Amino acid sequence: MAAVAILSPHPDDAVLSLWHALTGPGEVTVVNVFGGSPEGHDGDGWWDRLTGAEDSVARMAERHAEDRAALARAGREPTNLGFLDGQYRRQPPGVAEIAARIEAAAPPGARLLAPAALDAHRDHRLVRDAAVSLRAGREVALYADVPHCLTYGWPAWVTGAEPDPLLRPEMYWEHVTRDCGIPLSRCTPAVHRLDGPALDAKAEAVRSYRTQVPALEAVWGAMGPDVLGHEVVWTAPG
Repeated sequence: MAAVAILSPHPDDAVLSLWHALTGPGEVTVVNVFGGSPEGHDGDGWWDRLTGAEDSVARMAERHAEDRAALARAGREPTNLGFLDGQYRRQPPGVAEIAARIEAAAPPGARLLAPAALDAHRDHRLVRDAAVSLRAGREVALYADVPHCLTYGWPAWVTGAEPDPLLRPEMYWEHVTRDCGIPLSRCTPAVHRLDGPALDAKAEAVRSYRTQVPALEAVWGAMGPDVLGHEVVWTAPG
C-alpha cells in the first residue's frame, strides 16, 4: 500500500474531508500547512474574534490540541509546517516555498492528497497550487474540502439522490478549479460514503474541534450525516 500525505490547510481539514483515508491501511502523514503560532502577527485575526477568542496565540495552541485529539481517534499524528493562517498575515507565502516544505515533510514517493479549494478559500488555494506544482515527481490527487465544498450542496452523483434538474453543484466546482492545473472535468472522482461505526467515529472526531464547529455550522449547516457521510477524491490523468 503506497504511502499517503494528506495536505490539510488548517488543523481540522484532514478529519473533516478524508476520514476514510485517515482510517485506511498503510502509512498516512497529515501535514498541517497553515498552523503557525501567530505571536506578533499583523493580520486582523477576524476568524478568531468571530469564534470568541481574544488571544490568537492561545487559540492556535487550542486548535492544535483539538486536532491532536481528533487525529488520535484514527491513530494519526499531525506534522505542522508553521505557515501563518490567512487571518494573521498581510502577504501570503509563495507557492514555491510552500511546495518545498511539503516536499520535505511528505515521505518519499507518497501520494499527495490536496484540497481542491472548492470555495476558493485563499489558504486552500495556496496548498492546492503548491501540490499541483509537485506533479512532476509525485502523484497528486484533489479532495473535496468539507464543508467548504458545500456552497451549493453535494451533487446527486455523490449522495445517490435524485438529481435536481435546476441545480448542478459540480459546475461550480469545475468553475473554481478551471485554472488550477488539474481541472476536475478531466479527473476521475472516487466517492467514499461513510455510515454506521465509521460515520459515528468521524462525527465524534469532528466534535473535538469545539472552537471551530459552531462557526462552520453557521455557514454550511449542521455537521450531520448528509455533510460528513460523503468524501470525494479526484485522481488526475497520468
